[in-house]
Amino acid sequence: MIFFESWFEIFRVAVSAVVIYFVCIIFVNVFGKRSTATMNNFDWIVTVAVGSILGSSVLLKKVVILEVTTGLLVLLSLQYIFTLLSSRFKGFDKLMKKNPVLLYSKSGYITQNMRRERITIEEVKMNIRQKGYVDESRISAVIFEPNGQLSILPKPGEEKGIEDSDNLSAKLS
Repeated sequence: MIFFESWFEIFRVAVSAVVIYFVCIIFVNVFGKRSTATMNNFDWIVTVAVGSILGSSVLLKKVVILEVTTGLLVLLSLQYIFTLLSSRFKGFDKLMKKNPVLLYSKSGYITQNMRRERITIEEVKMNIRQKGYVDESRISAVIFEPNGQLSILPKPGEEKGIEDSDNLSAKLS
């Protein structure tokens, strides 16, 4: 039973996957690209929940396709309504979204903001390197965005990229 239960179960999984795939395509077309976006934490939560519902619907035996469709419809409808209200009413937008937070500026790290957001200097430095910069010397600002990403803003006129490998090794030591 670990590797194979029955041909009927294989058929059930295949049919469920195909049906749910098409339901997902229809819903994404109806509700728009925002239904799968991760522009803020609420979008991310809906995206994860949709993925969980889709995965469960294909693999779990006691999940009915109509129930899955209803769950997806409710989640995506709520997201549509909330994003619509958020785009039309500033007060609702403030309730739903967090503001970006400055973590680093020309004057250095802003430790109070970093503590409040629970981000370490090492995490900021890692993100700076991942963007192709050797260190903070070429960076004007680092902003913690509402979607959980760090925006790395270079100083005006600075080229992005790593210098030579010897210089990089010295700076990382």
